Amino acid sequence: MILVAYGTRPEIIKLFPIINELKAQRLPFKTLFTGQQLDLYEDVKDLVPRPDFSFSECFSGVNKHNTLGMSFVKICAAAEKLFNEHRFDIIIIQGDTTTAWALAQMAFYNEIKVAHVEAGLRTFDLENPYPEELNRTLITQVAYLNFAPTKQAHDNLIKYGTKNVHLVGNTIVDAVNYFKASLDLHEDKSNKVLVTLHRRENHKIMEWLFDELQKVAEKNPELEFIFPIHPNPEVKKHKSRLKAENIKIISPIGYPEMLKLISQALFIISDSGGIQEEATCFNKKVIVVRKKTERPETIDIGLGKLVGKDIRNHIDWALMSPPNITEFPYGDGHTAQRIANILSSGHYIRNNP
Repeated sequence: MILVAYGTRPEIIKLFPIINELKAQRLPFKTLFTGQQLDLYEDVKDLVPRPDFSFSECFSGVNKHNTLGMSFVKICAAAEKLFNEHRFDIIIIQGDTTTAWALAQMAFYNEIKVAHVEAGLRTFDLENPYPEELNRTLITQVAYLNFAPTKQAHDNLIKYGTKNVHLVGNTIVDAVNYFKASLDLHEDKSNKVLVTLHRRENHKIMEWLFDELQKVAEKNPELEFIFPIHPNPEVKKHKSRLKAENIKIISPIGYPEMLKLISQALFIISDSGGIQEEATCFNKKVIVVRKKTERPETIDIGLGKLVGKDIRNHIDWALMSPPNITEFPYGDGHTAQRIANILSSGHYIRNNP
């Protein structure tokens, strides 16, 4: 039996294509929601089945706000109980969240094989991004199957002697293609600029970043800045600094709505990892508000530019026409099928929980 586990919005977005493929191939699986991002779960819950198991009570009510350590301990304790009561052959985790690392460690302790989706991303800097770089590096140490999204990620793993590495692509392309087929997505010219800022390592400079955005908006009144603000208090507490009439702060939106904004945007300002990938699917430029990125492919093809905290001096670059990308660096949209094929052909699935 397979356990597909997720706890955050990005994990659900990148795992729902795999869940759909497991269904299509009639592979036995259950799902687990850890509740790590309860406040963002509502936006994407319809992409996945109702979870068979949930740790959400650990993150609700008075328990809602947790440090990294508290979240890690809660997920580990709940996972230990789950793994003692139910037996799984393999657990599928995605990315580099607290959910992914906690479940990988507890699965290893309970002799459950770990399949790591989006394995091999690296900046080789434990502080950027923090704590994700540590999480994904640790997951590699215990993962049994490593599903690399790009050749660079694949080579990172091979260089350090990682076993069972499969270059499969990134399920983000599967996800985007799923919605491209069902929604009226378009790439017409517009004056909209999508903004997302939330990363933990940027919290200490978030005031500066908001001031930068305010100055950019004042200097470019012809642009309309759309900012779906993250619910994290360390982000929301600065929103009063954004006073320009051409900055529109909105609540978090569902994934299809986010893809619509990306497709409509003239360019994007973001510190998000996922948006660096999604932008390539729509041939959009991204000002990457980070010191380093584990997704150098977006930079290499000319759609991304690393700017640290200096947004203002790179608007001219963003306004120039993007290069025409004919081959997505993150795959062809058949990643979920490849992963399911590997799982079914490797005799990893035996027991019922």
